[in-house]
Amino acid sequence: MTDLQINRHEMHKAVLQALDAHANAWAAVPAVQTLRDRLDTLVETTRTAAQAQGRSPEGATAAKAALRTGVADRSWRLAQALVAWARATDRPDVEDAIATSRTEFNALRDVALAEYSEIVVAEARQHLPAEGDDPATGLGAQGVTAAFVDQLDALDDEFAEDIATPRSAIAARKEAGRALASAIRQAQRLLKNELDPTVDFLAPDHPAFAEAYRNARIIVDRGRGHSDPPPDEEPDA
Repeated sequence: MTDLQINRHEMHKAVLQALDAHANAWAAVPAVQTLRDRLDTLVETTRTAAQAQGRSPEGATAAKAALRTGVADRSWRLAQALVAWARATDRPDVEDAIATSRTEFNALRDVALAEYSEIVVAEARQHLPAEGDDPATGLGAQGVTAAFVDQLDALDDEFAEDIATPRSAIAARKEAGRALASAIRQAQRLLKNELDPTVDFLAPDHPAFAEAYRNARIIVDRGRGHSDPPPDEEPDA
């Protein structure tokens, strides 16, 4: 939230408090109850959107980076074990299926890395010792276990699902910012166009309520004192 948005949000909450503290003054005017409830909804929308906007995508980015590191490490190790086995057993078809240089491997983008890892996993599964076989046969001779392959398979599945998370987090923050700005604009218009004139009508008969309301309508500008009357609406975000 910007300072201006915070200031206005605090003012909206102060107005709600003034309305509730002087409910007897407007109890016989159903329109005020309706306006009060609408303002309450907008204040809650602002609060919820501000919380969503405040969530940083850095955590999601860090989690994805950690997953990428894990997938890259394990898939490269498994690929090297496969290459070594393929060369030792004269299986150029296996080597060709996963062949890549370290430079090419390091340059793989996230989606390509996830796909490469899946290829390595699929190839490795075909050459693991079968159940009941000597564990030192096939890829077992290179020290590869089914558990290692299973762990990589689970890890690259998680990585593939998580690839879009940071971008999604940024988009969610932007959407929250739009919702927040919209709720504040609507609340400002509700006060200026509907609630202010309604309170003006009630003021002669209920001066204490009118004074509390007008005091609540003063926007306290953080660090710069008061802004009264309230400033014009801010432009659309």
